[in-house]
Amino acid sequence: MSSVIKIKNLDFSYGGPKILENIDLDIQRNEFIGMVGPNGSGKTTLLKIIMGVLTPDKGSVNVLGNPPSQSVQEIGYMPQFTPFSRDFPISVEETVLMGRLGKTSSIGFYNSADKLAAEKAMNDVEILDLRKRVIGSLSGGQLQRVLIARALTCEPQIMILDEPTANVDMKVEKDIFDLLKQLNEKITIIVVTHDIGFISQYIDRVACINRTLICHPTSELTGETIENMYGAHMHMVHHHHEDEKNNHE
Repeated sequence: MSSVIKIKNLDFSYGGPKILENIDLDIQRNEFIGMVGPNGSGKTTLLKIIMGVLTPDKGSVNVLGNPPSQSVQEIGYMPQFTPFSRDFPISVEETVLMGRLGKTSSIGFYNSADKLAAEKAMNDVEILDLRKRVIGSLSGGQLQRVLIARALTCEPQIMILDEPTANVDMKVEKDIFDLLKQLNEKITIIVVTHDIGFISQYIDRVACINRTLICHPTSELTGETIENMYGAHMHMVHHHHEDEKNNHE
């Protein structure tokens, strides 16, 4: 196996107290990593460093053997919030094609390679039949698939998904993680999540961030370790999902 992301002795601050301190992280090709931590713990900051948007104060970051700014085109990113309003009159296909912008000339001028990549991505996430639908007419689960397809369209080696199942029910959450597990056969995946109890069956390791970072193999995760990591908050979120599941059954 080979490292696709290698971070050593990393510190970062926005000019005040350290947001991230002494971070070491080594992610291997085709790993499926869960990233957890309370709000304000530095998760989003770390993602921005991996994607070359921010530069650390100290330490080294290598992505696919290069500085992040040189490898960003190899990363498919699904942000936590939809980057446009649901009533914006844009089709599924147009949305997915936007994922090609780093690889092609400019918006609206897509070549045949772009269109083929978008078609393959839509097919991979099983939304090809929705390609002409406007995004405002989609269910929450369909929209999440569109955004995953958009991240896939740049034909990435690494995918980073920030809370990909934040606004969907348990069944859709399972469908989306089953899909990500399939994609993980070819792509290294990092998922930021609050629901560590649910996703532990899918991921290889969990990276726990709260200014510093500790990685746990999934096999070590128990209710007790989750509670120790994040106190009652994580535990409550986990049980809330269990309640939701029971309500659906």
